[in-house]
Amino acid sequence: MALKKAQRKQEEGGLTITSMMDMMTIILVFLLKSYSTDDISVAASDDLVLPVSTTMVKPQLAVNLVVTRSIVVVDGVEVLRLTEEADEENPGDMIVAVPEDEKKGQLITRLYDRLLEKAEDAKQLAEMTGSEDHEFKGRILLQCDKNLPFSVIREVMYTAGQAQFSEFRFVVYQGGT
Repeated sequence: MALKKAQRKQEEGGLTITSMMDMMTIILVFLLKSYSTDDISVAASDDLVLPVSTTMVKPQLAVNLVVTRSIVVVDGVEVLRLTEEADEENPGDMIVAVPEDEKKGQLITRLYDRLLEKAEDAKQLAEMTGSEDHEFKGRILLQCDKNLPFSVIREVMYTAGQAQFSEFRFVVYQGGT
């Protein structure tokens, strides 16, 4: 008498993808966590040449203030035009300046009004959401042409400070040493 071999029941073979799905989920989570975007857009313009720096600090979300050799822009909206005046220190040369009729002392009135509006909007948003992420921090991203006279930058910074913006972040091109 011959002994029968025990035979297992043959089940239809199927592809088990559970472990592969686990692996793909882990990879997806890793990529999402490591992916970052910068919310900064540098206005490409002939009037704007940013300085170069070796900084490694990532930009943060804030009001975007761009000062070129001809205009001042807040969050993509033109606020005022700059003029060229004769340079008193270097006769025969021209220098970029804020028009006198736009200023009260060092305060640039139209820029002040626009920035104050932005500050109030940010405060209202923070109040409505109740979130610390949307809390008004008085942060401003300043993109200034590297050839602007310091007097213009000083007046812009003074005006921003009067409009409740006290934390300045200068946008620069990242360069090597």
